[in-house]
Amino acid sequence: MLQINNACVAFGEDVLFSNFNMHLKRGEMSCISGQSGRGKTSLLNAIMGFVPLREGSITVNNILLNKHTIDSIRYHIAWVPQELALPSEWVSEMVHLPFELKINRKKNFSKEKLFSCFHELGLEEDIYHKRVVEISGGQRQRVMLAVAVLLDKPLIIIDEPTSALDGDSMDKVLAFFRRCTEKGTAILSVSHDENFASGCDHRIKL
Repeated sequence: MLQINNACVAFGEDVLFSNFNMHLKRGEMSCISGQSGRGKTSLLNAIMGFVPLREGSITVNNILLNKHTIDSIRYHIAWVPQELALPSEWVSEMVHLPFELKINRKKNFSKEKLFSCFHELGLEEDIYHKRVVEISGGQRQRVMLAVAVLLDKPLIIIDEPTSALDGDSMDKVLAFFRRCTEKGTAILSVSHDENFASGCDHRIKL
């Protein structure tokens, strides 16, 4: 599903990492960990085509990433950044927004499936009708994890999926992800959380 060969990300003379290699198969969950400033988020951004590689290559679902294939690559990925800066007043608007993007317009939104994901993630259905400012950061995080799964992409990329969660909520997220991988979804995350990282199939230190 994802193959990274000899990747190097650098900004000017500042090399964040080089000679990085990894592969991720369908149905697997990998976690990238490491100290701050090592380029973990930059790696995720590189996979999405937001940050160019200085060296190396990235292939997603047998498509080599370049300026001509970025849209095709993004079609296969559900992306959940750490900072959710969605311009929505209501949660109902927030969950619909990804489906309004050009690349996702063929995807069908289902409130029934959304609420099923809410239940698995320990969220109440009434959150859907609240203002975004009325719910916690951890709740927003889990709402967007539910939306990412609802988009039905073969690869989910998440930056710090449990940063705002307590232990019980983190366990629910891990179990939720595991059910996704059992259906063939590949999941790549960045996390500083030792417990979350240990619950993944593979842990990669950067």
